[in-house]
Amino acid sequence: MEDQFLIGGYTSDSYTPNNQSQGIYVATVDTQKGQITKIQLLIELEDPAFFNYSLQDHKIATILTKNDATGGVGIIDVDPQTKKAKLIAEDMLDQSVKGSYEAYNYFDHLYYWNELKYTVPSYIYLDDQHKRLFAANYNTNAIHTWQLDQNYQFLTSHRYPIEGRGPKAVQDAAHIHFTRLLPDGRLIVCALGADKLLVYDVQDNAQLQLVSQFPTKAGFGPRQLAFNDHTNNYLYVLNEVGSRTGVVHYDPQTGTLSRIADYSNLPEGFAGHNQSAGIRVSADGQFVYASNRGHDSLVVFRVLDQGAHLEKIQTIKTQGRAPRDFDLSKNGDYLLCANQMSNDLILFRRDPATGYLTAVQTQVPHDACVRVLEATDFLNS
Repeated sequence: MEDQFLIGGYTSDSYTPNNQSQGIYVATVDTQKGQITKIQLLIELEDPAFFNYSLQDHKIATILTKNDATGGVGIIDVDPQTKKAKLIAEDMLDQSVKGSYEAYNYFDHLYYWNELKYTVPSYIYLDDQHKRLFAANYNTNAIHTWQLDQNYQFLTSHRYPIEGRGPKAVQDAAHIHFTRLLPDGRLIVCALGADKLLVYDVQDNAQLQLVSQFPTKAGFGPRQLAFNDHTNNYLYVLNEVGSRTGVVHYDPQTGTLSRIADYSNLPEGFAGHNQSAGIRVSADGQFVYASNRGHDSLVVFRVLDQGAHLEKIQTIKTQGRAPRDFDLSKNGDYLLCANQMSNDLILFRRDPATGYLTAVQTQVPHDACVRVLEATDFLNS
C-alpha cells in the first residue's frame, strides 16, 4: 500500500538555510517497505508554509507570498485524475500593518527581533461547506476571514485585531497562531501571546461574533490544538511557550471552555531552550502526539478517562533539528515528521495498539519541512 503526504514550507532562505524548495510536494510512503519512496513537486509556489485542504472539492487553501514583497492567501485546485494543481484565486493582505516579533535562532541559540517587510498569516483553515476561509496572523495579532463564491473566488474579507500579552518576552502582543472550526460550526482561536483561547460564532458572510474567552495559565502560549470524534469534547492544546499539552473541555451548549489538566512535553530535568510546535490525535482518539523544537523530539501521550486525562508514555528523538510538523498515515501505522532546521524528514513506524514510535527511515533530505499533512484520499479520490 502507498500512503501520501503533502509537504510544504518556505522557498526562501529566510527561515531555513540553503533552501532549495519550490513549493508544495507530495511524499509517497510505501507502507510495506516502511520507506519514503519518492517526493514530487505538486505545485510551484512562493512560501507555502501552511495549508489545509478540502476533500469535498479538491481545493487547497494556502498561505503564500508574492515576489518576496507581499503576503496573503490562495486557493489551489487539484485534479485527482491528472494530479495537476493550479492556483485559481489569491488575496494579498493590506500591507500597511506589518508587525514584528521575537524569534529564536536554533543555530546560534539566541533570540532576535524579527522586523518584517510584509505580513502573511501563519495558519489557514478552509470551510468547504460554507465556502469560507479563516486565517491566523501571528505578526499583526489578527484573525482574518473571507467569504468565497461557489468557484472559490474571494468575495469579502474581514479583519479582527486582538489585544493582550503574556508574561514572557515572546508574548509582547497577542500573536494569533491558530484558527479552525469546531464540530458545532463555531470558530476557535489560539492567541499565543495573550494566553487565551477565543470562541466565535460565524455568520454566513464570514463575520465573527465573540462567544467566550478562556485564559490559559500565564506563560503557556497556546499555539495549536487537536481533537477528533472520539475525544468527547475534550480539546488538546499545545502550549508553545510553556512546552506543555493542556486538556480543556468544550461545552457546545454554551460555547465555553473549562480547564482539566496539563502535562509537560519534555523529559524531567531538561533545562534547555524548547518551543513545542505541532500536535495530532490518533484517529481512534487513544493517543496524542506533540513535537518539541529544542529538545528535538516527539512526545507520546496515552488518552485516559474517555479523553479527560493524558499519560506520557514515550519521548523519542527526531534525529534532526527543530521538528516543526508531522502527521499520521491513513491507517495509523506510520508517522512522518519534518525537521525544519536540518532540512530532512524522518519516518516512524507506529504501533496502533500501544501508540509507540520506532524510527525506520531517518535524515531523508528535503527542504520543504514546515507543514506535513496526510492526503491519500485527497490526492486519489
